[in-house]
Amino acid sequence: MIQLHIESKNKPEIYRKILLPKNSSFSMLDESILLSFDLDGSDYFNFEIVKKDGRESKEKICFLPKNDTDLDTDEELVDEWLRKPGDEAIAHVIDNSASFTIRLESNEDLPMNSETPLYIAGAGNIHTGKMDKIDLEEINELIREDEEADSLLEDLEPDYLSLLELTNDLKKLKPWQYLRDDEAVVIDFEDTDYKVLVSVMGAGGKEFGLMIFDIELGYNSLAKFLYEKNISSDFTYSLNALTVNFVDREELDPADYQLIKDCGLSYRGKKNWIQFRSYLEGTHPERPNYLEVDLLINVVSRMINITEARKDGWEYPQLAAHQYPTFKVQMDGELQEIYILQINIPMPTYECYEEISLFEKAKYKKKPKSALQLEYDLFYMPFGVESEETDRTVYPISCMLVERGSNLVIEHELLPMSKTPSIAQGLLWAFLQGLEVRPSKIFVSKELSPMLQPLAKVVGVELVESELPCIREAREFLTTVPMNFFGE
Repeated sequence: MIQLHIESKNKPEIYRKILLPKNSSFSMLDESILLSFDLDGSDYFNFEIVKKDGRESKEKICFLPKNDTDLDTDEELVDEWLRKPGDEAIAHVIDNSASFTIRLESNEDLPMNSETPLYIAGAGNIHTGKMDKIDLEEINELIREDEEADSLLEDLEPDYLSLLELTNDLKKLKPWQYLRDDEAVVIDFEDTDYKVLVSVMGAGGKEFGLMIFDIELGYNSLAKFLYEKNISSDFTYSLNALTVNFVDREELDPADYQLIKDCGLSYRGKKNWIQFRSYLEGTHPERPNYLEVDLLINVVSRMINITEARKDGWEYPQLAAHQYPTFKVQMDGELQEIYILQINIPMPTYECYEEISLFEKAKYKKKPKSALQLEYDLFYMPFGVESEETDRTVYPISCMLVERGSNLVIEHELLPMSKTPSIAQGLLWAFLQGLEVRPSKIFVSKELSPMLQPLAKVVGVELVESELPCIREAREFLTTVPMNFFGE
């Protein structure tokens, strides 16, 4: 066990002391902080390492929730970063001003043998700011219940029969005749303070069904779909959503067909067979799990109500961009009169995530400047690979550096992880260090350009936004290459 001191930066006297099992991930630490300070379960943290091995550090972990696909960080181990007593990290609550200091007090083999965190001391109430007495046993009971609940949910069978029957009722209403795919609605579940955005597919006459997006984790996916004209060809690989699809019999996977048969159901005709999918960025879409099926049952039920309201005369309002009519589901299950939800889209900010020393910078700038022009991009490959970090099949990212004009592929890496700003910067910097000359220009996609600008400014590289014709040609070639060409 390792002993940590966790203290609120806003109210320094409010703290908790925790014994954390060795080899604990930052995902476990994230949940432990939420439970011990009685924070909203929808919150999650970014962790910034400020002291490592007894020395000041600028390393950062871009941490996301445990169901996210940022494979490189979700299972990072706490005791591999906080190694000496006094090492510290700052935990920043996403979309919130709250921050916590986490300090390692002991990394010795303490007389505990448990896989569950244990709280041994603490003081103060984060909500009142007062030094109220806290009940450590109550906190530890919450932790045990949380562990038991996770274990229980893994063993529960999703209620697919109820979901299939409800979805068939929705299909009979043909909601695509009443709502276009750009007329998304929000469903606000009052009892859980949880909101989802729902877009109806089918007005165009090709794909039929629903796309459901978590407001916090999936809105970027919907916003790209609604507001961006030129969506990248690997858009579906970066999707975070649940889908309900009405497809032809031959479009079903054998497992989908077997599920329908096991429920004693059958359908006839075109676009009448029902299929459900859970999308997480960078991973192969899977059949929804227990909690996702429970959410889909509620969403489909409400979409039946909303479609019937549309049939009875409710009109979709004229709204500005990123505004949506919201149906609030009250505690008794009734739909409340709608209100308009404005979703604010903050401009993303990026920094140079690479620790580039003055020596490395000087060494790079001593390389002769050349007329070399390059194209650089990161994109998801259209095949899956297995990964130890997740039970889902992962779409690996391909990182490519191509000489513009000759179409010569100078560098190419294939990695089983998500496309993130830090990964994009790290690979480009590694490629640049390996070149014998400095390129005059590097052409990058519109998506990567803002992520790479901080690095380019530090090392003195000119970036130019481009459609990347050379990389596009190389990508087309890669799709014709057998999977075993890439090895394990």
